[in-house]
Amino acid sequence: MDGPGRTILETASRIDPRRIDYHIGAFVTEPGSAHPLIDTARSRGLNVHPIPDCGGLRGGLVDAVVKLLDRLRIDVLHTSEFRSNVLGLLCRCQRAIGLVSTVHGWIANDLRGKVYTLADRVLLRRFDRVVLVSHALRRRLPKWWVPDRRVRVLHNALMVESYGQEVLSAARRAPDPQTDVRLLNVGRLSPEKGQDLLLKTVARLSREYPGLNLAFAGVGPLEYELRDLAERLAIADRVTFLGYVPDMPALYAKTDLVVQSSFTEGLPNVMLEAAYLGVPVVATAVGGTAEVIEHGILGWLVKPRSVTAMEDGIRRFLEQPGEFIGMARAGRDRIETRFSFEARTEAQMKLYEEFTEGFY
Repeated sequence: MDGPGRTILETASRIDPRRIDYHIGAFVTEPGSAHPLIDTARSRGLNVHPIPDCGGLRGGLVDAVVKLLDRLRIDVLHTSEFRSNVLGLLCRCQRAIGLVSTVHGWIANDLRGKVYTLADRVLLRRFDRVVLVSHALRRRLPKWWVPDRRVRVLHNALMVESYGQEVLSAARRAPDPQTDVRLLNVGRLSPEKGQDLLLKTVARLSREYPGLNLAFAGVGPLEYELRDLAERLAIADRVTFLGYVPDMPALYAKTDLVVQSSFTEGLPNVMLEAAYLGVPVVATAVGGTAEVIEHGILGWLVKPRSVTAMEDGIRRFLEQPGEFIGMARAGRDRIETRFSFEARTEAQMKLYEEFTEGFY
């Protein structure tokens, strides 16, 4: 139920069934067990189909998907990451279907990740349409590799008519850095998120600002390393690991500053959420972040991979919180006008309809 998962669910909820017969195929490793995406889709009355998954492409996975394509009379298969991209191409070896892939971003923390990233870019040349969630990703996928006629940039979007309505009008206070300042980092606890540098930044600032506290919302493989680092930096009492948070708007309402420390991003949903709810932001200028948070207008962008740059950004907030609160107030209009889910869904439906308009 991370950003891409939520995007798929919200798209399925809004697509016009008179125009597009939309189905979600979800891999399951333990059939019959609880599955957040499947359970949520079913509760909304969406068309969702569990696909037994034994890992890799084994256990007849391709055959299972091909049978599903046949039963549902699918015209277009839309995939969302490297493994499903491979699966989509294998399915097209057996059936004449249109192929669309959405690129949410590439993560290359190690050699394996770098190989997957390169392989994924090679695969995308074989797709009929490639959806990118930011213009920044387009710059990482050159036109000579995948031409404009096959690329669509569809920003991530927010369900503004329903998101956080209960806290939307809450007044925001300027915090006292000597008594209580609540920083929040949202996302997978993983090397590409730069959370170790954020901990080091907080350790530096806490000597000067005793009221500084940091919360991490998310789960991931780096949690124990980050906990250990917080202990070694002597700031464990200032750092909270919240795990998965089902009610993010309520958490944003209690947050003074959202801090994104990532080294790479596609277009982070947390930036949309924070901007819409008027939460001040300090974020690294990576990926599509600058397409949401305009530096000095809606928030403050800093150089990635730099403790000093992150420290300077957070310090500016601590010294001038009113300035940041003022910038944050302007975020709601930007999200409503430029990141509407209604507009995004309409663009995605038109993309699918291209396949019935003489595409082949």
